[in-house]
Parts: sequence; structure tokens; C-alpha cells
Amino acid sequence: PGVIFSAFFRRCVHREMASSSASNAVTLVPPGQQQPDIDAELAAFMTEVHAIQKASEKMTPGEQIERLHRPGAKYFNLNPFEVLGLDHKASSDDVHKAYRRMSVQVHPDKNPGNDLAQSAFEIVKAAHERLEDEERMSFCQRICAAAEDSVEKRVAKDKKKLRKEGKEEDVPEDDPEKKGLAVKVMISRMFAEFEQRKRQLEERDQQERKRVKEEQAEKEFMEALAKREQRMWEKSRQKRVNGWRSWSGSGGGKSKIPNKVKEERRADGTGYNTYNDEQGKEY
Repeated sequence: PGVIFSAFFRRCVHREMASSSASNAVTLVPPGQQQPDIDAELAAFMTEVHAIQKASEKMTPGEQIERLHRPGAKYFNLNPFEVLGLDHKASSDDVHKAYRRMSVQVHPDKNPGNDLAQSAFEIVKAAHERLEDEERMSFCQRICAAAEDSVEKRVAKDKKKLRKEGKEEDVPEDDPEKKGLAVKVMISRMFAEFEQRKRQLEERDQQERKRVKEEQAEKEFMEALAKREQRMWEKSRQKRVNGWRSWSGSGGGKSKIPNKVKEERRADGTGYNTYNDEQGKEY
């Protein structure tokens, strides 16, 4: 059975990867923004899962802790219903009961020597806190319902194709367990895409806040610089006024051309300016 389920799981993954590019595919991440690492990690994790785990309520504390850390737990644990071992149609009372049971099972005090117990307890606690809020619980249920609906549409499409080809309308999902497994694959994928979209929005928000912060810092710096220059101008104003007054009081701005000195003539009427004497000019 483990080998059969492993092969079926791989087929589910390949079909989900192929259908993600189709026009009717359910996706939370805008086209062109998907990150290939999610598909790669999801595919790797799916190929390592060999069989459906037995009902959560029948597991021992050690099995519960192992379940929350099994290959691909990074994706399975995004679904709080999966963490608590519940169907997405579970009620609030079902959530509280499952949390009380599991929080005791995986509590570190109940599992001395198990290094993963603390981590398992935190995973269970986080899942309960997410479903404790009515709006968040409703959102998680909508994701699960959309994933379930997507699988139903894909199965119907596969049956229609077989019918057109004149073949028997038998698909693996006719088996309830395999159909449930296919739904789990789709739910895991949708929660993974939701987390990816959330990170993209958070990163964009951080970049926008950083840009606004930088612009504000530049504006404040330029304003402070202008004020500093104004203060320096005002501070040197009196010095400039005093300098001008001192320069003006000492004759600044007036002509420095010396007065013309009339040459003294000799007793015979001649002076020192021979040229002017020869020209007969007065001086």
C-alpha cells in the first residue's frame, strides 16, 4: 500500500504542477510572480510521503510529534486543520477539543528527552490561535473548500476526456482515500501559495516604508541644512555691517587721486617743467 500511495502522490503532484498553468487553475500568486522554489520543495516533499497517516486521535504522543515533523511538514503545517488532525468543516468546539487533547500529548513535560516536543507544542498552539479567531478560521475554511472544489473540477475534466475517448470513466480519485489525498495535496499547495503571496506583500510594504523613510530623511536633512545656512548668514550679518561701517568711515568708496601740486617757479620766471615752459603753458 505504501508504494501505491507514493506513486499516486507523485501523480497528484505532477497533475497539480501541470494544472497550475491552466486558465482555470486556482492560484493566489499573480502570474509572473510565482517562485519556482515552492514548486520544487512541494514536489520533493510529496515524493517522500508514502501513505496516509492513521487518524490523528489514535496516535500516541510520539507519533503526533513525529507527524508534525515528517517530511513536508513545512507545508502540511500551514493548514491549521491538518495540524490538529481535523477536517476543514470542523466546528469551533471540535477545534478546542482537538487542541486540548494534542497540547497535552505533545507537551514537553509529557515527553522528556524528546527534543522535538517543544517545537511540536508551539506548532499546535499556533494552529489553535489561528482557528480561535472566527475570521481567520473562516478564511482557512475557504482555502480548503476552494482546494476541494478544484480537485472536483479536475476529476470531472478527466472523466469527460475519458468519455470522449470512449474509455471507462475510472480515475484514481474514485477511491475516497485517494481523493482525500489529492485534496490534501491541493490544500497544501494553496496554503503555500498564500504564504508566498503574503511574503511578497510584506516585502513590498517594507520597501515602500523604506522608500518613504528615505525621502523623509532627505527632506529633513535639506531643511536642516537650509536652516543652518540661514543661521550662519544671520550670525555673520553684524560682522559684515560693522566692516562696512569701518570701511565707509575711513573714506572707503571715495577717490584716492592726490591733489595737483603747483610747481614753484624760479626767480627768473622759469619752473621745473621745461616742457610746459617751452610750450608756453601755465602750470
